[in-house]
Amino acid sequence: MTVQNRNDQRQQTELVKQNFPLGALSLFAEIIMSMAIASIVKILSPETSLILILFFRYLFCLPLLILFGFYQRGKNLLIVRQKKILFARSVTGLLGLVLWLLSVIYLNISVATALIQTMPIFITLLAPFMIGEKVGVHRISAIIIGFVGVMILLQPTLTGVNNLSFFPGLIIGLACPFVCALMFIFLRKLGSQDAPISTSIWYNCFGLIIFSLLCIFFNISFPPFNHIWLLLIGCGILASFQQFFLALSHHLASATSLAVVHYTAVPLSILVGIIFFQEKITLVFLIGAIILISANHYIYLREKKLSLNINNKIED
Repeated sequence: MTVQNRNDQRQQTELVKQNFPLGALSLFAEIIMSMAIASIVKILSPETSLILILFFRYLFCLPLLILFGFYQRGKNLLIVRQKKILFARSVTGLLGLVLWLLSVIYLNISVATALIQTMPIFITLLAPFMIGEKVGVHRISAIIIGFVGVMILLQPTLTGVNNLSFFPGLIIGLACPFVCALMFIFLRKLGSQDAPISTSIWYNCFGLIIFSLLCIFFNISFPPFNHIWLLLIGCGILASFQQFFLALSHHLASATSLAVVHYTAVPLSILVGIIFFQEKITLVFLIGAIILISANHYIYLREKKLSLNINNKIED
């Protein structure tokens, strides 16, 4: 590595350090909004169809995204080169969102949030098949430890379960991070050539079309104009700001440096579950969650190390 390259790398590191606080704050704002959307869906689910909730979510998410996108890209707003990958990202993104919200409805919000933390494990498992990435013994060990953590955190929930809706919820809760891992891999591929704001707008248009058709097909009627409308509209507006803050956080700081902030979703979901939904949290659940988060973080650190090694070899 040349002296100039070392200086450039040092400057980039300093830039990440300078931007990390704002990036972390942006990501934490995104997590809060995600919890707010999940809570709204859980509150509305007994009396409102999930199809209608998702119709409003996509409908009221789009306007702000289009305004932001037009400001950022102008007349190039809707230009996307990798159309097949965009379609795959849209399908997996839509399915992942449906599975996430169903898991929130069927499971405790803390359990659903803990299960979604297995996404990095599924990404690591899928990477060799989808992008030809080699996975060594270190990350395989972390994957095994991560799944052990899942089994531990589920143990109190599985004990004495009489609710028949729990087991479908558990399957959905585990299918969600798998589908989201697929979506993330497609996003990686899209990011190499296409602007995130453009792909996000196309994805939300796709979701709006699908749930508009489903509302017509199932003859789903709109609720009376009351507090439910406010919650439905709020869900869509929150979703647009959620995507904005997510994109902003990754613009300000690297994904690896932000990994630790992602894990705040678990304690935040525990707090939301206790305060708003009278959920009970056990010591065994907390131990399992800590093991899972530790395994995930090791995977992030390992990927960072491997990426740095590859970059150093290229520069040398």
